[in-house]
This record gives sequence, C-alpha cells and structure tokens, in this order.
Amino acid sequence: MSVTHPTNAIIDFDKPWYHYLTYFAELDAKHSQATHSYAPAINAINIVENLNACLDGFEDVNASRIANFEKLPIRFVEQACLPEGEAYESFIANTGKIPTRDNHHDLLNGLIWLNFPQSKAVFNERHAKDILQHGIHNARTALRNALTVFDENGGIVVSSDRLLLEQLQAFKWKTALVTHRTNWLGQHRTIAFFPFGHALLEKLVNPRKNITSHTLLILVDEGWFEQSIDSQRNQLDTAIAKLFHQMAMPNLADNAVKLSSKSFQPLPVMGIPGYSDDNVIPAFYQDEAVFRRPRAFSAPIFLLYDCLH
Repeated sequence: MSVTHPTNAIIDFDKPWYHYLTYFAELDAKHSQATHSYAPAINAINIVENLNACLDGFEDVNASRIANFEKLPIRFVEQACLPEGEAYESFIANTGKIPTRDNHHDLLNGLIWLNFPQSKAVFNERHAKDILQHGIHNARTALRNALTVFDENGGIVVSSDRLLLEQLQAFKWKTALVTHRTNWLGQHRTIAFFPFGHALLEKLVNPRKNITSHTLLILVDEGWFEQSIDSQRNQLDTAIAKLFHQMAMPNLADNAVKLSSKSFQPLPVMGIPGYSDDNVIPAFYQDEAVFRRPRAFSAPIFLLYDCLH
C-alpha cells in the first residue's frame, strides 16, 4: 500500500518499519481496499480530514475516543487554528485539538497518536506543565528536550532475551544483528523494533544507512511474541506512558532512572535484519561512522512487567 502526498512523494506502508502501525489513512483514492483494517479510502488532499476519519474508525473499533490528559477528546485541526503566540503543546492541552499541516511529518504524527494514544497524551501533559512553569521563550528545558528527542526520533526494542538487549546496550552490532539475525525474523522471533518517532518514520520515507533511532530497551516475558501485534503495541503504549510519566516526575530518588538522552540507546535502524537488502552482508556493519563504538555510559534496560504495574 502506498500513500501519496501533495508533493507527490510516496509513503510505502508495506515497508517493515510501518508494519506495527494500524488505523492507516489510505490517502491514495485508487486503493479503495486498504490492506490494514479500519483504514478508509479517502482523498489525498486533506490530511486533517483523513486523520479525523481514522479517529472515527478508532472509536468504532474501541468504543472509545482518544483523549488528552485533561480527558478532552482529540481532534485534528488545520494549522491556522493555532493562535499566534500560543505554544503548540499548550493548545493541545487546553483544547484537545492538534494543529496539523498537510505534510508527511504531521500525517505520521497523527498516526502515532492513533497507535500510541496514552504515550502521546503523557508527552503532551509533561510538555504543557513544563511550559506553564518555565515558559516557551527560552531554550527547551532538559526535560522537554528529552521528551522531544523520543517523540520525534524514538523507537522501542523489545526482547525476551536479555542477552540480546545487553549486546545492543554494549554496541556489539555484529553479534546482535548478524549472529542473531534469525532472532529478528520469522515466526519464532525473540526481538523486535517498534518505531515511535514521527520524524524517524518521515526519514524512512527515503531510507539511508545513517538513520539512527533513540531507542528504549525493554525486556519482555517468554511468549510475549505469541500475541497479536495489536496486543503488543497496546501493552507498549501503556508501558511507555507510565515509564515517561515516572521518569519525568520531579524529586525522583537519586538512584531512580531520570529522563534524559542517556535513557536512549542509539540504534542504526537500517542495520535491523529485514530493513535493508544490503545488511545481509556482514561488511555492512563495518562502517564505524554509523555503527559506532560504545559510549562511556549505557542506556538502561527496562522490564515491561515493572512498567505495567
């Protein structure tokens, strides 16, 4: 399935990095039969209308409406609805309305709202409350910067094998991505990548080797991959929402994991098995400008069970 954009660029939703998303806007009217459930065939011109149609589809399936942290129902509106001088995140918090431009970036942001609604609501809450405290006229605070990094460029690696997560944590690219290639593929996978950041997904419209995700590493129970993708994604949405809410709270204990760029593991996504035909050759991973050496610190590994309870 492909989606056309007013610039005539193409989003190919059959690419593997889009497989974990649903409630797609089917933007090409020629494709009246969407390959993903709940996706209406709609006009390629107005992304706001397309996303709101998907919101309606979400409501039909789930018998509930996506809301912000103030319990205001979410609705996509034209960018011109954002009053001059008002912060984007504050406007969403106060109205439930998401200003949306007619471009890939905002389309993909809308799709993340549809697929990770709890997480996006928490992100909006933390942004809006931080803006109330610090304003928007200076540089972003460290908290808002970390939220923005993940919101724009984040991803989630889940695995039932702690060793695989530790190999990524240690930048052991060939071991994690070549030696254990089959763990990422096929019916009996033990590790997977869920893209989250809408800017990351936008970059992947035109893939290139150096695209890197700021990634959370999450350990799941054996058998987790036997669930449907919808169930997996919904659990991750709940977990990410709780995790970011906790990490962003003020006055955390000194030994608690606090939200910062150090929370995220760099992952060159085109090295993920199945993402590129080129990475079947081990030499692909010898490019140290992309597959870099370890840092002085390691991103944490989070337990899904702990995040859900």
